[in-house]
Amino acid sequence: MIEKKLISVLGGNGFLGRYLVNILLSQGYYVKVISRSATLSKQYFTIFKPGQYKLTNCDITNFKELEVELNGTDYVINLVGLLVNQNDNSFQEVHYLAVKNLIKICRKLEVKKIIHVSAIGADKNSNSSYARTKYYGEQEIKSFSNYCIIRPSIIVGDEDNFVNFFAKMSKNSPFLPLIGGGKTLFQPIWVQDLANIIFYILEKNIKSKTLEVGGDEIFSFKNILEVILSELQLNRKLIPIPFSIAKKMAFFLEKLPNAVLTRDQVEMLRKNNTISKKNDYRKYIEFSPFSFKKIVKKQLNFMKSKGGHLN
Repeated sequence: MIEKKLISVLGGNGFLGRYLVNILLSQGYYVKVISRSATLSKQYFTIFKPGQYKLTNCDITNFKELEVELNGTDYVINLVGLLVNQNDNSFQEVHYLAVKNLIKICRKLEVKKIIHVSAIGADKNSNSSYARTKYYGEQEIKSFSNYCIIRPSIIVGDEDNFVNFFAKMSKNSPFLPLIGGGKTLFQPIWVQDLANIIFYILEKNIKSKTLEVGGDEIFSFKNILEVILSELQLNRKLIPIPFSIAKKMAFFLEKLPNAVLTRDQVEMLRKNNTISKKNDYRKYIEFSPFSFKKIVKKQLNFMKSKGGHLN
């Protein structure tokens, strides 16, 4: 168990961050949440001690701003990532250049440990800009003295953009698309489970590792849609869409304000999103993740009974 000092969580007001920060606070850590748009209310967190939590605005791509905010930090957890390339260089700036600056700052400030959340599929040879920039960000992290890289499969939970998206689509569309025939494999991990695993890595000081994290069950994309439809008690036609056609569709869809599909995402779907034997987190951590089917049941019940919207 590490000494209870200051942990800075970059991107800590996001989906995963809210769960992780609550765990850290409950265990007595002092937490600074650093975000480009720090608008999250403290009502999301349970504060146990006066001054235990601080939420601050910071452009993580700005070296000087980030250095000021990290001054006095003992441990850094970086959760920052983009799913959509908002301009031609966004992935490069956030996944690689910002991480490169982060490492320089952490060395200068003598930060004790960095935990960095990347993604399964990070690969310098990928046709996906997302995957390539994630890979190069990882290389910067590996140059630090005490690091751990976490590569999760798809993260699911009450506020996710995956199960919720397809649940809403199922309610409003007579069919659902199976990109690449729906054969891509995933190991969905519940957001609370992932947050607990990150906390364990921090507490046990697991270092110099790249750990891939997912649930115990493997589902094809088609299987995932079938689980959602079964829970909603809906019958929808599943239409296979070849990757080539999906990429042409994405060319237009990615230009919309809220891009539902990008060409980069189509490229990511060409490869399975599952844990490799080499980087399996279960070699180092004994953990029993929540069942995906139970997560979906809980999640859709939440949407229906707690003010969520499926329409």
